[in-house]
Formats: sequence, structure tokens, C-alpha cells
Amino acid sequence: MTRGLLMASFFLIAGGEASTPAPKPLVCNLQAMSAAELDRHRLLGAKLRDALVSTRELKDGYELTLDLSRPAPDAKGLPFCVVEVAQWVDQESRCCPFLEFGIDVRGGSPITKLRLTGPENAKAFLKEQLPIAHAAAP
Repeated sequence: MTRGLLMASFFLIAGGEASTPAPKPLVCNLQAMSAAELDRHRLLGAKLRDALVSTRELKDGYELTLDLSRPAPDAKGLPFCVVEVAQWVDQESRCCPFLEFGIDVRGGSPITKLRLTGPENAKAFLKEQLPIAHAAAP
């Protein structure tokens, strides 16, 4: 970093005149996952679509209601579970670090809520780039 740029950065951090910070760019980093992780992410995304019961629009994103009993069991006969929802969230958060996620689980129920929110324009981004976020339930 050049000395002038370093000084300008310090000036802004120290409280010099500056406008509000620029919002984080809404850009995904597909390099955040290996090829195997990307394959797994796609598989988990398909399971999320299968589990989708309803979508509720929020001010800054969407809330998905998932019925984890709806997707078919995996090759070992194991049901889709909240751990796999969390794995999808972990992978998606590495790819799209500007998004915020929330998972609500009710004990003894297959119904799980998944919130996807973010900064300004995140809802438009989700609508364009993540169709499950605004899809009508089957």
C-alpha cells in the first residue's frame, strides 16, 4: 500500500470527513468451495427445494418454512435433517459473506424456518440468484 493511500485510509478511520461507508458488494465467491463442496451444496439446495413449504417476504430478505420430512432419505436411508440445513448455510455464507442467516428449530417437529437476509439490495440479489428464496411452495 502506498504511503499516501495508507494516510488517506488512516484519515478516514480516525474520523476525518467521509460519507457513510460503501455497502459491501453483493458478489458471490464461487472459489470459496471446492468442487466436491459445490456438488454437495447443489445437492443440499435441491433437498431444501424439496422441503420448502412456504416463503414469507421480509423487509430485508426472505423466511423459508421447511418440512424436513418431505425430502427423500439419502442413499443410506437417513432423513434430511437440520444439520444438513446448517451445512448448506455454512457453504452459502462462505460463498456470499454479505448474507445473514437464521435457523429456527422447534423440538420434536420437522418444521424448520430458514431466514436469509442482508444489506440493502440483498432481497433483490436473493430473488435473482437464489430462486428458492422467493419460490412458491409446491
